[in-house]
This record gives sequence, structure tokens and C-alpha cells, in this order.
Amino acid sequence: MEAGGDEPTSPDVRPKHLTKHEFGRRLYNFMLRKGWSQSELARRADVKRDSVSTYVRGVSLPGPLNLEKLAKALDVDTAELLPNHIEAAIDEDAPSLELKISSSNSQLAWLRVNRLVSTSAAMKVVEILNSDELPESKEG
Repeated sequence: MEAGGDEPTSPDVRPKHLTKHEFGRRLYNFMLRKGWSQSELARRADVKRDSVSTYVRGVSLPGPLNLEKLAKALDVDTAELLPNHIEAAIDEDAPSLELKISSSNSQLAWLRVNRLVSTSAAMKVVEILNSDELPESKEG
């Protein structure tokens, strides 16, 4: 792989992303492990039964509030239930910042920012990113 390529060298540094259907299967499996029906999960999470049904069927993803409620009811982290919820934050206009040092090269880091800023600040960030020189890969 070339240095500075778009693809990470280790699966550990790839962002996790679930489709609506994958999330639905994940939610259903967590629910089954508890021995709960959709109605029981809805009751324990204080979420509408119809909402749970649409999530399980892969029709939609929960918003931040319902995701938090479902995770709490199932006793799991929101990131375990829906790993890409930070990506979805942009749709909800909820600010987030994530920084992860690459496990394959400590000189590299993944940065994900979702924050409303002025256009001039955004352009400065883009300028910094465009001028950043990645270290040469030591792999042969």
C-alpha cells in the first residue's frame, strides 16, 4: 500500500458503519439475548413500540435520544449498538469530535469533526489538512 493512500492498513483503524438493516439485526439480537419481545424492549426503553418495529425491520435508525434509551435498556454502550452514530450526528446537527491514533502507525491519526463553524474557520481547517504531509511508510 502506498503512503498516504485512502485505505487504512489495519482493520482496527477502519471506521465501523452499519446499514439500517444491520442495525436492525443487531438490535434484534440484543433483544433476544435478554429474552424480550419488541413490546418489552419498547416498554423498558420508554420508546414507542412502532419505533422499535421500524428499527428492527431496518426501515430507519434511531435518533440520539432513542439510541441512548435503547442502549440503556439493553445495558450496552451506544457505540456497541450503533457504531456509526457519530456519523449520523451530522444529520441531527449535534456537534461531535473524535480522534483516534492509528494502531499501525502512531504518527497518523483519524480525525472526525462535526461542529458548526464559520466558513473562514472551515477553510483554515481544510488548508491545514491539505498541507499536512504524511510520513513515509516503512512497510516494504
